[in-house]
Amino acid sequence: MSALSWVDVMAASGMEDEIVSGEVREQEDDDDNVPQLSAAAMEALREFLAGQHRPEEQNEAGGGEDGVELVPEDWRLSQFWYDEHTARELVEEVVRLVSPSRSGSAAGAVACIACPTLYAYLKKTVPGVPAQLLEYEERFGQYGGDFTFYDYNRPEELPAAMKHAYRVIVADPPYLSKECLEKVAKTVSFLARPEGSFLLLLTGNCSSWQCSVE
Repeated sequence: MSALSWVDVMAASGMEDEIVSGEVREQEDDDDNVPQLSAAAMEALREFLAGQHRPEEQNEAGGGEDGVELVPEDWRLSQFWYDEHTARELVEEVVRLVSPSRSGSAAGAVACIACPTLYAYLKKTVPGVPAQLLEYEERFGQYGGDFTFYDYNRPEELPAAMKHAYRVIVADPPYLSKECLEKVAKTVSFLARPEGSFLLLLTGNCSSWQCSVE
């Protein structure tokens, strides 16, 4: 394991102070003083290693003929996939919004900005709904034409065909900084239809200045 991965494990388990203070316990052995980790640190390490070797458990959304395989998350890249309940609730709402309305407007496409869990569950549940995943990591290229490389630092550097093309836009910004949210808002404006689109902004804490889209 790299030094970076180890620091990430310790930080995720809330034991940063243990690293800084060097509270590594040593065996009280007359012949061999071998440094040992505390029980809590060992448990965090075991969980991390187990997660790295269980990609099939993280691919709940599918695989097989009827589903789209969800690649394993990498929280070092701020990737945190939704649990099954959350994903299915989102799919239900997206399907409701994207369906033809009583006023006669046609069904539209869905843009998933940095929310691959939603994309995977959506394609598994209603594979006929046109959906585009905008993501930074090239691993998602396995989705073929449904994947578009996306860097929020270049919010409007997207294919011209995507401009004003989406009835439903779901955005889960990778960071909650003002800068990130404002740039994602520019992407939303680029994708949204002139006559109006539905936006689902997925974030834990969102104030008015963060959510405004011009």
